[in-house]
Amino acid sequence: MLAGIATAVAISFNIMLPVVPVLLERGGPHGAAGAGTAALFVGAVAGEVLTPWLMSRWSSARLLVGGQLMIALPSLAYVLPHLDAWLMLAAAAARGLGMGIAIVVAVALVAEFAAPDRRGRSIGFFGVALSAPGIVLPSVGVALLEAGHADADGLIAFAVGLAGALLTFKLPHPPAPPQAASANLLAAFRRPGLLSLYAGFVLVSCSFGAVITFAPIALPSGGIGSAAAFLFVAGAARAVSRWVAGVLGDRGPGRLVLVASIGVTFMGLIALASHGNGLVVVFAGAAFGAGYGAVQTAVYLAMVARGSSEHRNNISALWNSGIDLGASLGGTLLGLGASRYGYAAAIWAIPAVVLISVPLVLVPGRAVGQSEPSGGAQKTTSTSSSSIS
Repeated sequence: MLAGIATAVAISFNIMLPVVPVLLERGGPHGAAGAGTAALFVGAVAGEVLTPWLMSRWSSARLLVGGQLMIALPSLAYVLPHLDAWLMLAAAAARGLGMGIAIVVAVALVAEFAAPDRRGRSIGFFGVALSAPGIVLPSVGVALLEAGHADADGLIAFAVGLAGALLTFKLPHPPAPPQAASANLLAAFRRPGLLSLYAGFVLVSCSFGAVITFAPIALPSGGIGSAAAFLFVAGAARAVSRWVAGVLGDRGPGRLVLVASIGVTFMGLIALASHGNGLVVVFAGAAFGAGYGAVQTAVYLAMVARGSSEHRNNISALWNSGIDLGASLGGTLLGLGASRYGYAAAIWAIPAVVLISVPLVLVPGRAVGQSEPSGGAQKTTSTSSSSIS
C-alpha cells in the first residue's frame, strides 16, 4: 500500500514537474522558469518541516489523504488557459506542500515497518516506487505541452492524486508512534555529524532543481539529445540506482557508496553542461540519474544510522526536505544566473556546488543502534515489509 501511495504521489508530481517552468518562461521574464521550480520545492520544504509536528497530533492516514488532495486539487489550475504567473506559482507551492506532507509520512512508516537488517532494501524498494514514474512522465508531460495540451497534464495530475488519496483507505492501521517521539526538527541536529550530512545533501540536491529547470529549456525538442530523451534516461537510471544503493548499503560501507555516488553525479552534470551531441546528453542522463538516485538512498541510511528511534519522524522530514530545499535552491540559482548570463553559462555553476558537498558528507558521526519497537509494533514488521516488497 505504501508503494502504491508513493507511485500515485510521484505520478501526480512528475507529470507537471518540467511543464510549469516552461509555462512561466514563455510568459516571461527571462529566467522565470527558476521561480516555478523554487515555488514547488519551497512548498515541499514547508510541508516537510511541519509534518513531524502534525504527526504528533493527527493520524498518518489523515495526513496522507490531506497531502494527496493538496497535490491533486491545485493541479486543476493548469487546466485553465492563460493563467497568471502568480496563480501558477501559488498552485506550484500548494502542490509542493501536499507532496512534502505525504512523502514524509510515508517514509516514516517505511522506517517503522522495516526490519533493521533490511532497511536499505526497504527504502530502496520505496525509492523505486517513487522514481519509476519519473522515467517516462516528465517526457510525457513535455510532449503534451509541446502538442499544446498542457491542460491534459493538469487533469492527469488531478485524477491520479485523487486516486492516491482513495488508496490510503486500504492502508492497514500503522502502529502508534513511540511516546518519546520528538516533533522538534532542531533536536535531531544534535546527533553527531547529522547537520553536516544534511548540508551536504542539500548541496547535492541543488543539481536536481537545476537539471529539471535547464533540460526542458536548453535541450532540443526532438532527437536523441532532446529533453524528453534526457529525462527518460535520467529517470530510469535514478529508479534502478536507488534500489541498488539500498542493497549495497545493507552489505557494505555506506560512506564509500555515498562518495562514489556524488562523483558519478558530478560527471553527469559536467556532461550535461557541455551537451555537445546527442550521445553526450544520453550519457549525462544516465550518469546524473544513477548518481543522484544512489545519493538519495545512501544519505537516508546514513541519517538513520546517526539518529535514534525517537527522531525517526524528524529523520524522514530532514531527508525529504534536503531533497526539496536543495532543488529549490538549485532552480533559483540557475534562474538568477540565466537572467544575467544565459542558461548555457549558468549550468556550469552546479557541478561546483555538488563538489563542495564531499567534505561535508565525510564528517564522521557516531552510529546509533535502533531500538526495536515492542508489543504490537513488533508484530507488524513482517506483514508490512512484505506489503512494501
